Amino acid sequence: MFNELSLQIEEQLAKGKDFAIAQVIDRIAPSSGKVGDKALILETGELIGWVGGGCVRGIVIKEALNVIKSKRYRRVRISPEGGTRETANYKEYVMSCQSKGTLEVLIEPVIPQPELIVVGKSNIARKLVQMASAADFKVSVMATDADVQMFPTANGVSENVDFSTVKSTANTYIIVTTQGEDDDLSVRKALQTSVRYVGFVASKKKAEDIKNYLQSIGISSDRIGKLRSPVGLDINAKLASEVAISILAEVIDHFRNGNASENMPVHEPQEASVKTTPAADKFEEDYYINPVCQVPVSKKNPKHIVEYQGEKVYFCCDGCKVSFENSPEKYIKN
Repeated sequence: MFNELSLQIEEQLAKGKDFAIAQVIDRIAPSSGKVGDKALILETGELIGWVGGGCVRGIVIKEALNVIKSKRYRRVRISPEGGTRETANYKEYVMSCQSKGTLEVLIEPVIPQPELIVVGKSNIARKLVQMASAADFKVSVMATDADVQMFPTANGVSENVDFSTVKSTANTYIIVTTQGEDDDLSVRKALQTSVRYVGFVASKKKAEDIKNYLQSIGISSDRIGKLRSPVGLDINAKLASEVAISILAEVIDHFRNGNASENMPVHEPQEASVKTTPAADKFEEDYYINPVCQVPVSKKNPKHIVEYQGEKVYFCCDGCKVSFENSPEKYIKN
């Protein structure tokens, strides 16, 4: 199992995907999960590995999805007595399974380092690439006549503004700092991806001109509204290096505060983005919220299925099924 998890970790990191690792750190018998058991939980809600069955599995999936979104670890205690204690990093649940064991699980996020795509070869672009590389970002540059001598610390340099090679957009940031060289074309291409953070280095007047241009060619107002320009934290920057610092600081703040994974709809054709099913839609398709304990249950592998008023109700454990059958109207309101 450890080898399988190692391979899965490598695969998810290669794809640039966010995921979580859950590990059992304490146990009071009886429980199927043992200390040291671990699992990966993907953004889709898929769990790979083992930390326990029944309600434990559903609770871990639910909490892992929150951990991925917040980028903060959480300890979860599941016991017969339950509890109401909850902090930013700790939560208690009732063990509704009939086994009545107790488990404590540590769930940690694994978030690949963000990718920064810098469009342009201005002095600000060079300073930004240098600083982002030092901050362990994966940095790519796109600019006419750009080369590795100009950007020695970049992971990749291309003479074409082409986003079709972007593998994942979840933690990708695009900064357009062309400063008069094909500004409108570069910004348009950036906004036609599904990258959630696009910044344009320009004055307020230039930014307004670009936004008017984008509107004239049919880019939606919603998408134009997502363009960050002027970009960067307001630190009264004057020098190119100071502007680069302000931009990188805003990107890091956005990334670390969980905003990079917000679900933002994009209405334009996705000519340069990866076509994938949104994780939230996939989760709703594959999982059902148990009405008794309010944790997700895999529709493909539930412990029990009960027909109630013509609808299927899925359960993670015997305890939840029995509680529901004793008083279904308590859990499903008409």
